[in-house]
Formats: sequence, structure tokens, C-alpha cells
Amino acid sequence: MKTFVFWLPTFAILGFISGCGSRNPELTISGHVTINGEPIEGGSITFVAEDGVAATGGGTIQNGKYTAIVMPGRKKVLVLGNKLVGEEPEYQGVPDSPMRQVFKTVTPETYNAAHLTPLTATIDKSEENLDFALTGDPPKPQK
Repeated sequence: MKTFVFWLPTFAILGFISGCGSRNPELTISGHVTINGEPIEGGSITFVAEDGVAATGGGTIQNGKYTAIVMPGRKKVLVLGNKLVGEEPEYQGVPDSPMRQVFKTVTPETYNAAHLTPLTATIDKSEENLDFALTGDPPKPQK
């Protein structure tokens, strides 16, 4: 009996540790992101917990599509979209300078600020078609 009592706390701790690692609450979501009806070429999408407690998650946007890893809950959605507009010398005024790509931000700043974005989502399961259609003149967030 004494041996069992000695090992009981050890079994309890091992059960707790194995139980903590067996649940992975992260969910995979994906979808399309457009601005004025056109796919966003590249950028990022971020899901910020409205309560400010859960971890932030997100992913990259490529050719209007994204996949993100997100914790469940009510989220504010931030989108930063870019478009390739050309190239320029990496070192201005230097002959034979390597070239670099030049991008233009295509999403209004409102979509990239948690306190301003009108975009929200409730994440409660993995989802494949969580789409966001942005406009060049975003609506004001509701209070």
C-alpha cells in the first residue's frame, strides 16, 4: 500500500502532462481575399483575438488565397495586401546595381489596424472557404 501511495502523485503528474499535450486547439482556415473584386497578389492576413487574451494567428496571401493557423474564438481580421509594380536599382546611382522588386500597398490602412478594421470572424472549427471581400473605401467599424 505504501508503494502505491508513493507513486500516486507521479501518476497524477504524468496524466496531467500527457493530457495537456494531447489537445491542440489550433485550427486551420483558408479562403480568398479580394480588394474591389480583384485577388490580392500578395501580403498577410492576421487574426487577433477580440478579448486580447488568445494568441494571434495568421498566414500569407498569394494570388488571392491564404491558409492560416488560428486559435478558436472571436477575431478581428487584419489584411495587408501588396501588388508588384516594377523594379528599381537596389543602390541608386551605382552602375550595375542589382535590381529589387517594388511593391505598392493596395489595402487601405483601416484593414491593418486592430482598432479600426471592420473585418471580424468567429473561428470555431477548421474551415476552407472563409473569404474576405475588401473595398478601397472600407466601411467604418461598428462600436
